[in-house]
Amino acid sequence: MVVTGASTGIGHAIATRLAKDGHHLVLCAPDPHEIEYVTRALGCGIPVGADVTDPHAMRRLARTALEHYGRLDVWINNAGLVPHGRLGDQRDDELARTIDVNVTGVVNGSRAALTHMQSAGYGHIISIASLCAVKPLAGLAVYSATKAAVLAYGEALRRELRTTAPGLHVSTVLPYLVNTAAARGLKHRLVQPLEPSQIAGAVARLIARPRSTLYLPTWPGRLLPYAALLPERVRDLADDLMDIDDIPPPAPIPPTAPATIPTCESRQP
Repeated sequence: MVVTGASTGIGHAIATRLAKDGHHLVLCAPDPHEIEYVTRALGCGIPVGADVTDPHAMRRLARTALEHYGRLDVWINNAGLVPHGRLGDQRDDELARTIDVNVTGVVNGSRAALTHMQSAGYGHIISIASLCAVKPLAGLAVYSATKAAVLAYGEALRRELRTTAPGLHVSTVLPYLVNTAAARGLKHRLVQPLEPSQIAGAVARLIARPRSTLYLPTWPGRLLPYAALLPERVRDLADDLMDIDDIPPPAPIPPTAPATIPTCESRQP
C-alpha cells in the first residue's frame, strides 16, 4: 500500500493504522528525512521522499512498491495543503502550489497506480477530499475548489473503470474539519473536529469494504444534497445563523516533528 503525505496529520494516522493492521507500506512525503523518521518509529514500511506534483516521482513511487512487495493493491492520495484567509490576502505562489498538490498530485498518483493495477486486474485508489467539495466555504475558496475537483475526478475515474476494469475500485473520502496542524485557525461548526485517527479508521474500513464516496461523519452525505436544492436566500440565512462565513485570519503553522508511532506488531504478506 502506498500513502502520500504520510509524515504528518491524516497521512501519519493512516500509516499508523494500516501498520497496526499488518499491511506492507510504502510511505511518501516531500522531506526524505521526515518520512524516514516515521518509518523508523513505525518499525516497518519503505520511506520515499518524493513530490506528488512530479509525475516521474510518482511512477518511481509505484515501482518501489512493486520492487519490494511484488504487488500494488492500494494507493492513498492523501497529500494536501489547506491555505485559508481572504482570497485577496493569499499569495500567488501559495495558491498555485495548493492547486498543484491537491489536484495534480491526485492525478499523478492515480495514473502511476493505474499503470500497474490495470495490468494486475485489481486495486483500490483512495483520495482524501473534504466536505468543502460539496459545501464550499468562505476563506477556503481555492481549497474548496481543489477538493471539488478531487471528488469529480474520483467519480469520473470510477465510471471510466467500472466496465473495463471491474476489479479496480475508486473511492473518495470527504471528512469534516480534522484536528491537524494544517487546519489550525479554522473554526468548527455544529460538531467537534474529527481526529486523524477517525479518518484512518474509516480508510481501513473502506479498504475492507470499498464504496465510491464516504462522508465523515456520515450524516452530511445524506443532508447536503437536499440542502443544495434550497433557495439561495434560505441557504445564506442558515449560514448566517451558524456564522459559517466568518473568515479567521491566516495562522502560521510552526514546523513540528512527527509524533512517535507505536511499533507495528505484525505484518501480513
